[in-house]
Formats: sequence, structure tokens, C-alpha cells
Amino acid sequence: MLKNGISISSVQFDFLKLEQLYIKMDKKLILRAKNIIINENNLSANSNKNSQNFASKELLKITKNLKYLYTFVEEINVENLVFDKHKVQIYFDGKEFFVDGDLFFLKLDLKREKDELKAQIQKLFVKEYGVNIVGDLNINAKSEFYHLKARADSSFLDFNTTLSFKNGQLSYKIEDMNLKNINLLSKHIKKQTQLPKELELWLFERAKAEFYHLDFLEGFADFSKKEYYLDELKARGFAKNVSVRLDEKMTPITIPNLTINFSKQKLDFDFAKASYNGANLSGSKVYLYDLLDSKKAGIYLLIKSGAVVFDEKLANALKNYDFSLPFYQKSGKTSGSVELKIGFNENVKTFYKGDLTLSNAALSLANFNINSASVQFHNGQLNINANGVSNDFLSANLKANIDLEQKNGVFDTELLRLYYDDYFDMRNQNVKFNLDYKEAVKLYIPAWNANLNFSEGLELTLENLQIFMPYLSVAKSLGLRDIRRLHYKSRNFNDFNVSIDEASFEKRFLINAKEPYTSDSFEIQSLGGNLTLRSKSNLISATFTPALKELHFKNLTYLYEKGESEKSFALETNPYHIKIGGANVGIILLDMNKTLSFERLEASLNKAVLNASASSGKTQISFHKSPERLSLIANDMSDEFLNTFLQKNAFKEGVFNVKAEGSNDEFFEGEFEVKNTYVRDLKGINQLVSFIDTVPSLVMFRAPTFNQKGLHIQDGKVLFNRKKDLLSFTAINLNGDSVDLFGLGSANLRLNSLDLNLELKTLKSASDTISKVPILNYVILGKNQEISTNIKVNGSLDDPKFQTQILADTLKTPFNLIKNVIQLPVNLFN
Repeated sequence: MLKNGISISSVQFDFLKLEQLYIKMDKKLILRAKNIIINENNLSANSNKNSQNFASKELLKITKNLKYLYTFVEEINVENLVFDKHKVQIYFDGKEFFVDGDLFFLKLDLKREKDELKAQIQKLFVKEYGVNIVGDLNINAKSEFYHLKARADSSFLDFNTTLSFKNGQLSYKIEDMNLKNINLLSKHIKKQTQLPKELELWLFERAKAEFYHLDFLEGFADFSKKEYYLDELKARGFAKNVSVRLDEKMTPITIPNLTINFSKQKLDFDFAKASYNGANLSGSKVYLYDLLDSKKAGIYLLIKSGAVVFDEKLANALKNYDFSLPFYQKSGKTSGSVELKIGFNENVKTFYKGDLTLSNAALSLANFNINSASVQFHNGQLNINANGVSNDFLSANLKANIDLEQKNGVFDTELLRLYYDDYFDMRNQNVKFNLDYKEAVKLYIPAWNANLNFSEGLELTLENLQIFMPYLSVAKSLGLRDIRRLHYKSRNFNDFNVSIDEASFEKRFLINAKEPYTSDSFEIQSLGGNLTLRSKSNLISATFTPALKELHFKNLTYLYEKGESEKSFALETNPYHIKIGGANVGIILLDMNKTLSFERLEASLNKAVLNASASSGKTQISFHKSPERLSLIANDMSDEFLNTFLQKNAFKEGVFNVKAEGSNDEFFEGEFEVKNTYVRDLKGINQLVSFIDTVPSLVMFRAPTFNQKGLHIQDGKVLFNRKKDLLSFTAINLNGDSVDLFGLGSANLRLNSLDLNLELKTLKSASDTISKVPILNYVILGKNQEISTNIKVNGSLDDPKFQTQILADTLKTPFNLIKNVIQLPVNLFN
């Protein structure tokens, strides 16, 4: 029946549907059909397989069955064959074989020569790949030897291939392959097969070229034994403009030209020139090893350079491979070599080894700069030997041993200098630092009980500041003795906050002129180059800018001691512009036992020029001092102000003024003015009064106010000047109701000696008595009706001596007595 042919218009089964089928079997098979639809239940298990696998398998089936097709089939013409959701048109007429489906298009020209079936592949187009293949396939029907020689072309890949297959053994060779689009190739491979994640990253992302060429790739496989002889797989080629990255964010290592050699599962990259961030990496080496073993595969990098930079991106990339340092390099040079052996399997540890030399390097950690350093690391251990490590506050040499796995280490540091501006300066110390950077970069310094955290700039806590006191210049100038705790925090090492808890200092100030001010806590902030300070007690606040330093005091009295205070601050060499303000403040001059108290004080010190003004009640004081000029004006001083200054009740009532003008504090002149006061407790005046009281001839002339309320001065002036050690009184004129005092003289400040000539111009109560006796009146008092006497004052400033004979000018001096007698007749009538 088949010999004559059978026609079936339509027939349908559960698994098969046929339409317009014609089949004939005479010598060879003839098959024609409009539609053949196959619904195989077992195909459902394969329905999820991707189309590329399916196409490959179908092509392989066709290749294996070509000899049977040519031998047993005369004609096949199936317009529409549907199976597993795929549609195919098939045509064969004994010479031409044609397959057109949604997966591929195949057109063969078949002919037989003796035992060989020769199939010329006029066109094979794999549609999803976009690959077009032409070539020749020879099949030895007797020996079942298959030999394919073909050329493949696509938008991303072209190559020549030669395949030989017999008894399950396949030898293959690909030649003259050009890979033009690695991204498109990786996309197709990822759809077809699942590679290990790290291998996929390295093949298609981290080691990537713009263009690849393979001279050849050849290998052998025995499918019958399931042996693929991967160690025998070989390849050679080259690539252009290669980029190698350790992660996606890293600046790539660039290789302009690369020679590729693959042998024994090792893909070797040979190159003459490579660079990283402009640094020459010639002499470096890269290869992939055990490439076809997912458990062992990895990449080896040997990086050699004379001027590479261990920058932030490279540092972050190495963290992915268990190589983590607490810093990266911002500038400078790094020379030497680094070996990395990175396994693609996540369970394999990274091997690393390096020997580097850094020069003039700037690091991210605390903005450190390094003049020179040698760095060696091998797997988990890192050793650093650095000289000339410095930043804005430190200069040192150091040796470090760091455990890269535990992320900790020890720094043996030769601290050359640790400093901050002019406030702190420590030199030549040997200190051990303990490093921990598991979560944040931390340093602990046992000798100082200091903790440093570099996670966000620097956070520092110190609880043993006694060791720093000798190096704190501000401690010396402020009399700072100790600080219980100091906390410092800065994000950028320019702006910062400092808390000082329980600072103790010497007795330099009194609170409200009574209680010693010896402890306080402070908050300090630096922002944009401006520093502010405030004490917890609110007694002190300050603002420092680059142009001006302002200090404010409240309810404080400064204890000034000439020698010690001048050591801590020298006006002549002051480089700053300083303003000082105060409310209810004062100064105690310890050397002189004198006190100045002010309700308000304002002072401006610009380098060596000081201007100050102060007030207390009605008292107004202004002061100027510069290298060329000295000026002091004090107006309307009260007895209370002066008595506070002198620390005694020297005056009662009155108003006082002082003026002084000169070139400096050793050359000046001035005047002291007094109005309506009683002098009560001044040593010189008291000794003068005591001296007059001891003269028997003057007992009758004592005035009650002279001793009881003090020496009353209605008005007076003292003119003075100073020339180095000599203080001269050019005029003394004090007018009182008991006595008028005139004089002049000098004091030698260096010798502590005094030389004054005083004249008691009138002992007014005695003159009134004598003037009532007419003849005695003139003989004793003379025509001006006055008693006049001279007093010599000498000795020391601390113990002046008085010498005179009261009334001697009138009663015992012949010249004056005779003169008054001679002039008596004339004056009797006046």
C-alpha cells in the first residue's frame, strides 16, 4: 500500500495531528504534508529549556541523521511542522536540504562520493544568536567519521572552525576568531549556561577588552568516557584596550595591547605596557588559573610600579578580597610590587604579598604625610617602617605590626613632636599605640590613658592629662595644674569641639576678691578658624579669630606678681590683637600690696600697643602704652578707690586726679592733684606729724584736726618725673587748714633712698596766737605774719628720716631775727 502512496486529508490523535499528508515508500521514502502538529507529553518536561539549547540539540540531530536522510529518503516537503511550540518548514529532494524555523535557517547541498556524504552548508543562520555559518560537512557513512569545516559571522563574533567526530570522540579547533562585542557574547552565554558568579564577573566585567582576537583554540573530548581533557585545551590570541578592575568602582588598570595564551587551564596575559591612574605598571603580570574548575578557578595579579597611588577606590576594592587597611593614599608615590591570588569560589581565601616603598605620601588617616616608608605584607601580616610621619599636630617616626585578619596592630612610635598652635608642644617621646579597626579606626595609648576614634575625623578622650602639663604653654601662662578629663571631637581637624572637665589651676584669680578661683570646667569650639571658650561658672568667656582675640571676665580679681606674671606674658613681643573686657574685676599688685578694683574694664592690645579704660563709681581711668609713648589719666578718684588701691584707710573724703605722660615706664612726668581730703594713714605724713609732736616748743601750736581726723588738705598738687631709677618731685604744694607744705626732692628707686627738702610754710594755729601780741607778732612772724621752717627728709623709702629745728628760722637764726627787728618800726604802723 505504501508503495503506491497514501493520502490523508486530515487525521488527529491525542499526540498527533496530520493535514494533507502524502506518504509513499518505494525504494526511498517520499513524505509530503501541509501540517504536522506533534503534542508529545514528554516534551512538557523540556518546555522550560532555553531556545539556544534546543536549537543546538536539533542541529546535532540533523547532523547525525543526514546519512540516513540521504540513504533512505527521496523527498520530504513539510510546509509546517509544529513541536514544543516551535515551527519548522522542511524540504529535501535528494540533493538540497532546507530547514526554516523560528530558531534557525539551514540550507544544505548534498552529494555522495563513494562512502562519503558531502554536505555543503550554503547557509546556517542561528536566529537568536544572529550567527551566520557557511562551510562543508563530510560524513563517512562506513566509518561514521564526521568532519566539519566552517566559517561563522555575527555582529559580535566571527571565526573559522574545524571539527572532527568519531566514536564519541571530538577534536575541535577554532581559528581567526574576532570577538567584537563582549557584552553581547556574555548575554548569550548567561542565557545558555550558569557560570560561577566570580568567574562570570572576571570574564565579562572585571577583565574586559574592547576587542579580542584568537589565533586558535583547540581541544579534544571523549563523550563516550565523559572525558573533556581540559588540561589539553590550548588557545592563543590578543586583546586591545584591556581594563582590569578589582570591583566596579575602582579606577581600572589599563593595558593597550595584550597577548593571550591559554594552556593547562591557565589563561596568561602578557603585555609590555600597563598603567594605573597614570602610573607605569610595566613588568606586572596577570593570569587566570584553573579556569575550567569552578572550585579552584581564580585570578593572579602581580602589580609592579615605580609610582602608583594606593587611592581610595583601590583600597575599597581590596576590601572585597580580605585586604583591608585603615587608610588610603591621597597623593605621593608608591613603588614596589604586590601579589594577589584571588579565588573565584567565595570559600577560597585571598593570597596577598607585597613589598612597597612610599615617598612623599599623603594619607587619608588624620591627614598624615609620610616622607618615606617601607611596607611589607604577607597574607595576614602587615609591617610598616615609616619616617617623617606628620600632620597639623604631629611629627613622628614609627614601626607598626598589623594583623590584617584580626584588624588590629601595635605602633611603636618615636614621637618627635605633638603640638597644637602655640598652646601645646610635646617633643621626643617614645609611645606605644594599640590599633583596632574592626568597625572604626581606633587607637588606644596606654601610657596616656588616651582613646582615639578616627571613624568620623577624630574623637579623642584623655583621662591622664598630668603627663601633658609640662608641655602646655597655656598651662604655664594660666597656672593650669591638672585636668581630670578632656574630650575632643573633629570631623575635619580644623573645626572641633573640646570639653575640659574639672580643670585645676594655681591661685591666679579671686572670685569677688575673696574666694580663690582654682577649678572650673570649660567648653571650647572651633568653627571656620574662629574659636570660642566658655567656663561652666560663667566667669570667663573668650572668642579667638585670626584677626582678634577677645577675653571677658566677670567677678574676678587677678593676682599680679611682677616677676612671674611678666614671664608668662611680654607686652613688647605680643604678636596678637587682643581685647579684654570685664565687669566687677580687679588687679591685686602682690609686690606692692595694692589693689585696683573696677566696675568696668575695657582694654585693647594690638601687638605692642595697649589702650585701656576703666571706671569705678565716678572714677574714670584711661591708659595708653606703646613702644614710643606712655600715658595715664585718672580723674575723680574717690577716697574709697584710693584706699582700696593702697589697702589702707589712707584718705578720708576728697577727690583725686593723676596725670602722667612719657615715652615709657622709665621716662615720664606727671602730676597728682588732691582736693579737700584728710590724710590719715600715709607713712610719710604720719612720721612728719609724729616728728612735729615731739618738738616741745610746738606743743602749744597743735591743731585738733592735725591728729584726730588726719592732716586736712584743702587742695594741692605734686609734680613729678622719672628718669630710669630717679623719681624726682619737682614741686610739692599742699595747702591745708593746719599747714601748708611745699617742697621738692627725689627718690632713687634702685637704691631705695629718699632725698626731700620740705618747707612748712605756715603752722596756722600758732601764727594766730603769736599775731595777737603786737611787738612779738612782728619779731617772730615777720611782715608776712607766717612761721616758716625747713625739713630735711632722707633715709630709705620704707623708713624716711626727718631733720629740722622748728622756729629756728625765726627765734634762733640771727639773720632772720635781726631782719625782723630792723623792720619792726616800719611795720608797727602797718
